[in-house]
Amino acid sequence: MNAIFVSQSGSIKMFHDLALKLESQLNLSNIGMVVSHRRSVNQFIKSHKSHRLNTFNLVKEWEITNNYKKTEPNLTMLGDYCTKLNVNNFWDAIVADRRLMQNIKATYFQNYTTPYTHIELLQILQSSLVQVEKLFDTTKPDFVVSFICVTLTEYLVHLFAKSRGIPILNMRTTRIEDFMVFGNDIQEPTTRIKNRYFALAEQDHSKELEKEATEIYERLKNGIFQYEGVGIHTGFSVTATISTYISKIIKIPKVFKLLYTDISIKLGDLKDKHDPGIIVPLMFDLFYKPAVKKLIHWNLRKQYVNQSELSIHNYAFFPLHLEPEVALLVYGRYHTNQIEVIRNIATSLPVGMELLVKDHPKSMGRRKLSYYQKILEIPNCKLINPYINTDSIINNANIVITIGGSAGWESIIKETPVIVLGNAAYEFLPDTMVRKIRGFHTLSDTIHQLITEYTHDKTSILRYLMAVISESQRLNFYSTLLNRQGVATGSARNASNTDEWDTQISFLAAYTEKSLNNL
Repeated sequence: MNAIFVSQSGSIKMFHDLALKLESQLNLSNIGMVVSHRRSVNQFIKSHKSHRLNTFNLVKEWEITNNYKKTEPNLTMLGDYCTKLNVNNFWDAIVADRRLMQNIKATYFQNYTTPYTHIELLQILQSSLVQVEKLFDTTKPDFVVSFICVTLTEYLVHLFAKSRGIPILNMRTTRIEDFMVFGNDIQEPTTRIKNRYFALAEQDHSKELEKEATEIYERLKNGIFQYEGVGIHTGFSVTATISTYISKIIKIPKVFKLLYTDISIKLGDLKDKHDPGIIVPLMFDLFYKPAVKKLIHWNLRKQYVNQSELSIHNYAFFPLHLEPEVALLVYGRYHTNQIEVIRNIATSLPVGMELLVKDHPKSMGRRKLSYYQKILEIPNCKLINPYINTDSIINNANIVITIGGSAGWESIIKETPVIVLGNAAYEFLPDTMVRKIRGFHTLSDTIHQLITEYTHDKTSILRYLMAVISESQRLNFYSTLLNRQGVATGSARNASNTDEWDTQISFLAAYTEKSLNNL
């Protein structure tokens, strides 16, 4: 067997070790890998002298973005690729990559300005298509393994796999405890969970499975929605943050090293147009973001709806999404302009009902004050204090409308009607609880009908949880395999970091093999 693995900056070690594990388990002959973020790959190579990257067929994303200007756009060739990959155009793939349509700084400044012209985007697209096709022709994969989809190259890998009938295993969180699942494509909902959900309606299931689902349901009903990988709010202290960073960079050699690294990213052996470097993000975390957060909170403090006031408002709730993120760029592709989404929702509500909007915690300090002021210009729209717990907001809402976030799932559990605008993992649950709309022209009627006809269906929720348990794998995916800091962990961790890593990689490899066998 042969396989292609698609890594991102923080997942290079995980996919490298998974590839080697599966090489042994499945007797892999050819291994291909997409790697991005040159600095992360360079650090991995330096830290792991026995790595096997040099034996893989590699597509190095930075080689495409550093050299795209050498490519002459060929519209005939691009048209042929459209036919070959059975798509009308490649805008979905381009939009999925925030660095192409927004900016490499978009993860810390909300920015809608593309750094590329139309011709340059075509050059990058064409170069990427050629390189990905070469990877498939060379590796001849029997399956592809990836983690969500946030780059052009990742999206193209999935298009090539789909066009050639090659199975795709796309990892994503279920947002339920520490269950991770492989999707059969890059979209939500996950086909294997959806199919199992409907199959369970016709099949018998074990008492153990129902018992586990019931226990999870009770924990959710008690307000325990934290899942593995979600950020843990520990409060923010500017002084503590500054002290932490100063302790790291106070030594002159360290300062020079940071400067040298940034210069290398721009001009030297780490050159990567999609790497924002170290110093600018550092300055953002230290100074810009804390200052903007305080400024915005001060300016809006008298206009916020606070927790004690929720019960006197007749409202629908819309939680703002973090930008940019996969929920918008891939799952909610046509709802990326959230201000216009809010305007459409607000003007579809019943007479006298308000729309209360709450910002995503991680967005505070990224958006400009003018962004919130535009929301407040909508007559029946108000902002909720962003530091209020979401529980009380959902409990007091008439209905929750979301593009596809976890607030929708929380609302289902809390017995509040939900309308989904994008693609969501739970969208196929009974329409007495949740409805997905295909256009704003039906929103007003859908709001009225769902509020009027709402019925909580515990049996269907339990069946959904049983489907998740059956088709997923418990993993410390973000906390261990992606080594994310400040996130919730799932299963009990091993005392030894090495043992913990080996355990989680083994779980992931076993789940990968099981998923392939069940295709």
